Amino acid sequence: ILFFQGGFLHSGAHVLLEKMGGLNPPISYSDDEFSVGTSPWDFGTCNGKLREVVPASPGQTLKFRILNTGSMYALRISFDGYRMTLVAADSEPIEPVEVDEVILHAAERFDVLITIPEDSEIGSRSWIRADTLESRAQGYQNGIRAILHIVDPNESTSVVSDDIPD
Repeated sequence: ILFFQGGFLHSGAHVLLEKMGGLNPPISYSDDEFSVGTSPWDFGTCNGKLREVVPASPGQTLKFRILNTGSMYALRISFDGYRMTLVAADSEPIEPVEVDEVILHAAERFDVLITIPEDSEIGSRSWIRADTLESRAQGYQNGIRAILHIVDPNESTSVVSDDIPD
């Protein structure tokens, strides 16, 4: 399960007071000029972590249930370097379709399959991205990141640190 959720530094009551007092920030828009958020994005988590690490082995096919449990923002989900096969929407099986990304609105869920190539390098990592639909042209680049980590299936445990090197 990849359980994505947006987080806010201020309570709903605080945000309401800002809006009533006219202190709210400008609305953010998508590249198509649709409103995608009336409150600023603060942070988000995957499975309750700021940087979830998902282990996978070469040749393995993984099935993920991807959920957007946030209340404000739709999220564009993608796996760097991998295509997804969409197999269910809101727990209902669908005709499988191969995609580069899916867009999940609040409270939606998709089931996807990801196949790790046999020749994948042990120790390699790539991003699992959950980006808001805000326009990058407006200067926004908000979202959640998790790590897909390729591990040796013969090792009992593999851990990758999310520490940022100096």
